[in-house]
Amino acid sequence: MHIIDALLLVVEREGEDGLHGRTLLQKKLYFLSVLRKANFGFSAHYYGPYSSFVAEHLNGLVEDGIFKEVTEFFTTDSTERNALGEMRRHTYFLTDEGRKVWKSTEEKNDFRKWDRTLRKINSRKIANDFNLLSIAAKVHYIIDWEGEKSVKEVCQTAKEYDWDFTEKDIAKVLSFLTELELITTDKSDDIPF
Repeated sequence: MHIIDALLLVVEREGEDGLHGRTLLQKKLYFLSVLRKANFGFSAHYYGPYSSFVAEHLNGLVEDGIFKEVTEFFTTDSTERNALGEMRRHTYFLTDEGRKVWKSTEEKNDFRKWDRTLRKINSRKIANDFNLLSIAAKVHYIIDWEGEKSVKEVCQTAKEYDWDFTEKDIAKVLSFLTELELITTDKSDDIPF
């Protein structure tokens, strides 16, 4: 599936409320690309795996009027500020023109496979929590790309990337990663991956 089709799928499946946040969008596309074995150019970044390829196409879809982007700004004392300290949030919606483009995406041969995979991701509660989804993406990235095998190794590598999460945070995302069959856990000893 082309990146534009994947972006259309992810935003459309969020419904009338739209997709809240670039971080959430990036992480959903990260997991979608991993599970469908697609290369969307993800690499280590401050908020976890990030793709400038995805960001460029997202911006293009906004500029072309396919997506509407609404930006909310938060005050420094706002309870709306997220755990990553972001001061604003971008929400994406399909425009009328975007809905026309979406129709052609639905008709593509591999659409159903991608849609099933996204539904699998979205069926987990964590998929709506950009912070936990970001931690899950960071943990998966370290395990997959760095080959780390224990919680302590993952935490150590996270520090090298300047990613701030704890062993407790890892425990919160393990079931998500296991349910998606991205990791296996071994309950019999100290090595969970």
